[in-house]
Parts: sequence; structure tokens; C-alpha cells
Amino acid sequence: SIVMVVFYKPKRTDAGYKRFLYFHFFTFAVVSEVGYGVGTFRLGLTSYGWFALFRIPFQCFTFWLALKLRESAAKLPPQELSDFLCQTVLVKGTAAMGTVLFFSFETGSCFISQNSLDNGLCVETSNAALYISINLALLTIGSIISKTVPKS
Repeated sequence: SIVMVVFYKPKRTDAGYKRFLYFHFFTFAVVSEVGYGVGTFRLGLTSYGWFALFRIPFQCFTFWLALKLRESAAKLPPQELSDFLCQTVLVKGTAAMGTVLFFSFETGSCFISQNSLDNGLCVETSNAALYISINLALLTIGSIISKTVPKS
């Protein structure tokens, strides 16, 4: 739903509609995470339950940030907006996700070739792929966000 907020242009843009969007996502975050938290508490997995409850503010902040990003992107001139969507979002985003997929397949290939999930080398490869993928995703997101800041 965050992708829809960033790229889908609603027909209504008044303050009441924006409040409705905030309320809608806030209730979505609360209901989904509280439901997951209650389920994990009932299974006796209290740490997962607390983690689910602590994700609520993070999800709401992410949604608020996505709305601000969308607002900044909407203020770009048409040519800059087209360049932003084509070059930054599609090209860089696709390149980053292709690299992440490569790391995922490399990790899977290691586990399959060793025929074991307990191999230390494959676990290290998996952890390295995870951290490289996270760094790559954060760099791509930072690049996309930096392109929405108006140049003065």
C-alpha cells in the first residue's frame, strides 16, 4: 500500500482526504500488527509479540514519510518528474533488485550444492548476501529520496 501512496495520484487532494489516508493506514498497521502480536503471545513467543507491537510506530512513520516523498515528487516540473520516474525509480530500482536477486540465488545455490542447511560457509554467504542486499536497498532508497529534493 505504500507503493500506491507514492505513485498513485488520487482525484481528491484536500486535507480531509489526507486525514482519511492517515487514518486508514494507521488502522491497517494497528489491526494487522496487534493481530499478529496476539497470535504470537498465545503461542508463547512473547519476544515476537512485542516486536510486532513495536513495528506499529515504524510503519506509521514510513507511511508518513512516503506521503511526504509523494508530495515532493508531485511538485517537480513535468520533465524532472519524468526523469525521476524513468531513470531513478525504474532503472536504478530494477538494477538494485536484480543484484538482490543474484545474491539470493547465490545463497540458494550454495545450500543446494552443499546439500545441507547447516553448512557454516553457506550460512556466512547467506548473512553476507543479506547485509549487502540491505545496504544496496538503503542506498537505492536514499538515491530516490534525494532526487525529490528541489534543486535551488
